[in-house]
Amino acid sequence: MSVRVRFAPAPTGDLHIGGAMVAVANHLLRLQQGGALVLRIDDTDPSAHTADAAARIEEALGWLGVTIDEGPDDGPYAPYRQSLRTAEHLAGAERLITAGVARRGADGSIALEPVDREVVIEDLSRGAIRIPAGELPRTVLVRSDGRPTFHLATAVDDAAMAITHVLRGEDHITNTAVQLVLCAGLGVEPPRFAHLPIVVGEDGGKLSSSDGAAGVDELRAAGWLPAAVVDWLARSACPPITALPASAPDELAAAFDPTRLGHGTTRLDPALLERLGRDHLALLPVDELVERVAAELATRGVACPHDQLAALAPGLGDAATLPQAAALVVGVIRRAAPLPPTEGDRAAAAALLEHDTRDVNALGVGKKAVRRVLTSSDHGIPLPFLLAALPRDEILARAQAVLDQP
Repeated sequence: MSVRVRFAPAPTGDLHIGGAMVAVANHLLRLQQGGALVLRIDDTDPSAHTADAAARIEEALGWLGVTIDEGPDDGPYAPYRQSLRTAEHLAGAERLITAGVARRGADGSIALEPVDREVVIEDLSRGAIRIPAGELPRTVLVRSDGRPTFHLATAVDDAAMAITHVLRGEDHITNTAVQLVLCAGLGVEPPRFAHLPIVVGEDGGKLSSSDGAAGVDELRAAGWLPAAVVDWLARSACPPITALPASAPDELAAAFDPTRLGHGTTRLDPALLERLGRDHLALLPVDELVERVAAELATRGVACPHDQLAALAPGLGDAATLPQAAALVVGVIRRAAPLPPTEGDRAAAAALLEHDTRDVNALGVGKKAVRRVLTSSDHGIPLPFLLAALPRDEILARAQAVLDQP
């Protein structure tokens, strides 16, 4: 089965994590089923737009690895910006008036006629969602100034672009019912719908880019691997994925099930992202991990020989992000001022000077003391990797510096 799915953000700000979860869900369905993912910019309300938001959203999707097959400026329906398809939308409105589904008001606006029948959404995940007769709100399709609204533009464009499936937040359930009514009036086959949980903040409120919600750009700037972020979002969208270990997108797609999506609201778990961050860093081939950490070190003006970094790389298991990994490396390769030495520290320093060994157990002293001598810290990269990475003359110099303390 081949699908055509779409991600249709409004250009009101950077891509926040709620929108990114929707994009990831559509991405996984497209990977699983084959077909195309369309990026369509919902810019029917210019008063809410932010300059360059569409470009920033597209860049964020690219960083996540959400591949766009069509749009916003190519393909048979280009441009994929709804504000530039007004003629098609207005033609659809006239068809709805002719069909008796919509009515033109005295001010020139066009609104949906009251719906006096039950509307049933056959949701792929939730089953039948029934909207009783008369419960759909009054819906304006064309404003009095002639500009189409989201409702009309979405129905017309989904039909024109042959969208087969729409995965979006459950806050759109009423919008979905309106879209089904419009599709019936237009005489077109509606897409199949599935509704995802709504991502909320700590206060329980829905995330919104216009409200400054946490965004993908913030996660990128913090040094998270995109694979970890996609994995994190996928687990919140589709609970069956939580049974998997840290997984690549193709593995996530194989487990993605649009009939078993999350319901209600979800708070994305920072602790889960931390775990996935560590796991995905550990999944990187050593050469790739070394390359990425070296690039992060370079942003700090720090250079580390490749061999030394490769020796430290297997010991970066406590790092969840690239900056955390780089900080662990810096804690080893930069000689810090010695701590005020304890008797144990002095014994460890003497053992390091006496024994030319990389086996910490052979030193016959406390491991914590050895770490303090070499890094002036109680925590960090495991000692076997630390000892393997430091040149012998550097080990001797750090040990002697401890013994030289009064």
